[in-house]
Amino acid sequence: MKKILLISASLLLVARAAFSQGEIVFDNRANASGTPGTFPGVVVAPFYDVDPANPLVRKSGNTPAGIPAGSAAYSGAFLAGTGFTATLWARNSTAVTGAADANNLALVGQTTMRTSTSGTSAGRVAASAANARVLDVAPGTTDRGTFQVRVWDSRNGQIATWDQALLTPNLKVGYSDLFTVPYALTSGIGTPPNLEGLQSFQMFMTVPEPSVIALGILGAGCLFMLRRRK
Repeated sequence: MKKILLISASLLLVARAAFSQGEIVFDNRANASGTPGTFPGVVVAPFYDVDPANPLVRKSGNTPAGIPAGSAAYSGAFLAGTGFTATLWARNSTAVTGAADANNLALVGQTTMRTSTSGTSAGRVAASAANARVLDVAPGTTDRGTFQVRVWDSRNGQIATWDQALLTPNLKVGYSDLFTVPYALTSGIGTPPNLEGLQSFQMFMTVPEPSVIALGILGAGCLFMLRRRK
């Protein structure tokens, strides 16, 4: 009898764990004809490539054509291509620390960008095989998830992680502002919510690697200062 009870309890714990992960759709264009503020939510937030005139500048915010509509303007083209890794990060809203450029969100989903930039595919992530699952957001409760999208050039798979991307000179990277989805996540049953609150952003280049000439000038300057001190 004790064995049966132990097995039953174990099965209940496994079942509870399996359904304790809230699900959400990883897509930056979803339910475009729907009503914002109404489940499952609306998002139209295409991503943009680097601004050729300002490659080191990060920009975020929706254009007038986004949902919600904003006032941002982008000079870069719509981002496209399977060479870009697009990732979704999340955490229970009550446990989030940090800001957009550094926070404690966890990776919950990964895909690439679409190859087409026409129509509804413009600046849009490729469809994921499965919905993203947020481990610490219980489905069907008042728990809410805070999210962020991060994208980088994988250089044909050589750059596998976000941390690696940030440390790679002259690499295209980009990330959204943090946002909290105002709906309960689902548990695999029913329609999961969309990423309402996500807004567009533009890729930018990581800091370039110092050139040989620049390093030479720096070295000469240091040598000059040492001589002056003597």
